[in-house]
Amino acid sequence: MKKKIDVICNIEPGGITTVVKHLLTSPAFLQTFDLSLYVFQHSHYTEALQQIGQHVPITNSASTSKRRNLVALFNFLVHYEGAALIILGPLQVMLARMVKVLFRKKYTIISWIQVSQKDPGIAKKFFALKYADYHLAISTGIKQELEQLGVAEQRIDVIYNPVDRQTKVIKATTPCKFIYIGRLLLDGQKNLRQLLRCFAALDGNWKLEIFGNGPDAEGVATLIAQDSRLRANVQLHGWVENPLQTIETANALVLNSNYEGFGMVLAEAMSYGIPCISSDCPVGPSDIIQQGQNGFLYQLGDYQALTTNLRQFVAGTTNFDPQAIKNSIQFMYTDEYDHRLLTTLEKIV
Repeated sequence: MKKKIDVICNIEPGGITTVVKHLLTSPAFLQTFDLSLYVFQHSHYTEALQQIGQHVPITNSASTSKRRNLVALFNFLVHYEGAALIILGPLQVMLARMVKVLFRKKYTIISWIQVSQKDPGIAKKFFALKYADYHLAISTGIKQELEQLGVAEQRIDVIYNPVDRQTKVIKATTPCKFIYIGRLLLDGQKNLRQLLRCFAALDGNWKLEIFGNGPDAEGVATLIAQDSRLRANVQLHGWVENPLQTIETANALVLNSNYEGFGMVLAEAMSYGIPCISSDCPVGPSDIIQQGQNGFLYQLGDYQALTTNLRQFVAGTTNFDPQAIKNSIQFMYTDEYDHRLLTTLEKIV
């Protein structure tokens, strides 16, 4: 008889839902476990819910009120008879521990946090993760953050995140073309303001194409319009579904984040053979970028180093092999990821 595992999380557009959807729709896991999804905050992301619902049962909370949702989750946990819970939120982890102790429940609590402690949205709640029995860490950086909470190393397994293999190769072009894919945030996590400042000072023949939307979309457009070099060389595409499937040429993907949960866009770009330039921010990029082999990693805040890396691409002095870049993230491709996660879950549950 398959052991029952419920995944507890929110479902909304973004990389987290992509990873959760992979777990809940992959034959490797469905053949081994009896999986279900509990959506903590009511989701209107119909497309993802329909895709997941074809494979596993879904409980979609009726409310968007956190207090009501905590009460509903409490009631769910009190009556839960499954083997394990995989939980993506720290407060939900703490609630699951409280119910487990008060009602002498037998389930195993597994945390699967997808963001760094550096994220302001989770910084004050991160401590609650220590109440989990085991932890799935998506990067070595998050493993280190958990250890700093006092979590024993043997209770943490680094599993990374999955990336699909791609047969398509996105090749370099002339003039040099950089791409940015992600939320448009001038400051905070994505730090696009400083990235654009570096491009405004970049000589030579180059282009920058930006794919994404976000709260600072208008501010990004204004910043570009105010600088003649940016105005001539930067193109805003807005939100594009799966942009790497439509992009035909690119010399490098750039990411100047102050923090990440993993930096999935780096691995996704590499699956198409694109080298990446990224800040060595907490957490994730250092797990993915191998200096000089599949891109360049620069110290957080070292914009001189970033500019030097950009100049190397513009000057054509870099020599990256697309196939070698694809091979460099072998450990993240879905077949290896599925084996690693399945082995981990079978050990824990």
